[in-house]
Amino acid sequence: MIRSFRSPALVLGMMSLSVAACSPQADDPASETADASVLAQAPEPAQTPFAAAETKMHAAMMGAHGADVSETWARKMVPHHQGALDMSEIVVREGQDADIRRMAQKTMEMQTQDIAELQRWLDTRASGAVGLPPQGPFEPVEARMKEAMAAVSGADADHLWARKMIAHHQGALDMARIALEDTEDAEIRRMAQKTVEMQTRDIRDLEAWLEAHPAPAGA
Repeated sequence: MIRSFRSPALVLGMMSLSVAACSPQADDPASETADASVLAQAPEPAQTPFAAAETKMHAAMMGAHGADVSETWARKMVPHHQGALDMSEIVVREGQDADIRRMAQKTMEMQTQDIAELQRWLDTRASGAVGLPPQGPFEPVEARMKEAMAAVSGADADHLWARKMIAHHQGALDMARIALEDTEDAEIRRMAQKTVEMQTRDIRDLEAWLEAHPAPAGA
C-alpha cells in the first residue's frame, strides 16, 4: 500500500526530472515530500488517554534524520522510546490491572536506560549532519507502526496500552532489523540486537496477557 501511493507532489516531481537533471547538484525535493507524505497520511490516533503521547512521538520520529543509517536509527529510537515511556506513565496512573502496571513500570525503567544509552552514542559519535533524506529506509516502518497504533481500540486503559505497545514494539523490532542489516557500527549493532531481543520478549508477554484477559464484548 505504501509503495503504490502517489501524491500530487510526486507527480510534479516526476514531470520536473528533466529540468533537475541539468544540475548535478540538484536534489529531488518532490520525491522527498511525497515519501514524507506517506507517513503524514497515516491515520491519527483516536482521542484516548494516549493520543497526545502518540502524536508527539510520531512527529518527533518523522523529523529525526542523521548522516547515515546508524545515526538516523539512534535519533529515531530516542523519541520512539520516549513515546513508550510517556504512554506507560499514563497506564501506571490510570490502569487497573496489576500485571499491566508492572509491565508498564518495567517499560519505563528499560526505555529510560535505552534513551540514555542512545544519547551517549549520539553525543560521542554523531556528526550532526543530515545525510539520509526523508524517504530513508525507516519511513515505511514508521508509517505501518503509526497506522497499527491508530487502529487499536479498547474498553479500558489496560487493554488499549497492551494493544498499542504490541504495535509500538513491532515498529522497534522492524527498525532494529534494518539497522542490523545496514550498519557496521558495533555499538549500534549491539543496541539494535538488544532491542530485537527485548521487544520480542515484551510482545510475547503482552500477547499472553491479552489472551488471559479478553476484552469485554464489543470493545
